[in-house]
Amino acid sequence: MPAGGAPAPAMDGAIDPAFASGLAVLKRATGTIEGGPDRTQTDWRPNLQLLIGVKAVEGAKQTVGFVELTTLRPPPTNAAGQPWNPVLQTNSFTWSNTNETPAVSHEAGYISRLYPVRVRVFDETGRKLKEGQTTLPWGLLTNGLADMCRLSLEFSVHKNRFANDGPASARSYKVKTDENTVHPEDLDELAESLGGGFIWLMTLLQQIQTVPAVHDLWKKAHCAFRLPELKTMAVSVVTGDFALSVEPRLDEVSPAGPTASEQYRLPVDLNSGSRNLTRAELVVGPAGGAEILLGGIRSVRATHPLKPQQQFLVQVLSSGAVREAP
Repeated sequence: MPAGGAPAPAMDGAIDPAFASGLAVLKRATGTIEGGPDRTQTDWRPNLQLLIGVKAVEGAKQTVGFVELTTLRPPPTNAAGQPWNPVLQTNSFTWSNTNETPAVSHEAGYISRLYPVRVRVFDETGRKLKEGQTTLPWGLLTNGLADMCRLSLEFSVHKNRFANDGPASARSYKVKTDENTVHPEDLDELAESLGGGFIWLMTLLQQIQTVPAVHDLWKKAHCAFRLPELKTMAVSVVTGDFALSVEPRLDEVSPAGPTASEQYRLPVDLNSGSRNLTRAELVVGPAGGAEILLGGIRSVRATHPLKPQQQFLVQVLSSGAVREAP
């Protein structure tokens, strides 16, 4: 992606036409600083900005909106009066390597650091509708989703998910290969990248849903979802055990452009138990600057599993910075 303020490439290398007319207005409305900061920056800092286009398509009906994510300056102290530090969220990921005889179970722990982020929602004309605040993970747990895709292509590895009776924060996969020449340590490297990217993505989804300002846009996304049955949803309200899982189809990963671009298409399934809610294609690449807020995700196109004419598109339009409010 170009330096801050520059348009971000879509799946075909261009911004979706639905967002083109509103982008310039949105930049003026949000105070985007063109040309900075350098996208190679990876340290967290306030006033980094990501502009995102959102489009819901239901047959001939189309709804367009925009979301701005801006990193905030944290308070000097926390609620207890102690120096502020980012909230830490710990998750684990387990896998078994079938190239080892006997198969050996491995586990890695990942710590996400959550920083304050302002979330503002705009309509298709650039008019602000709502505003809220949440905390989002900053700093990739491994080398990110792009690295996960690179490794999956390099090692030609497939994953079959185990039945998991543990908490939603613990994910288990069986890692196997069709080529006996792949070393176990190579598969372990892939599994660690898979775990880091998977848990980071789950944390992002969980956190962004806590912002009331995005609820209306999230409802628009329902057009691309085969929603859980009412009975299941009713049980989840009572028991609190309703869980979503993001399951990458790594055997279908492919380059999204010239090899030098380091961008990949990553198909994923969003499931509730055995029910497929939507099938999506992510375009991911190396992340820097404000792009780290989405872990290098360039775009997400979700399609209803039974109604392909119903889609929901999320596309990064600009990565840069804004001036701090007085």
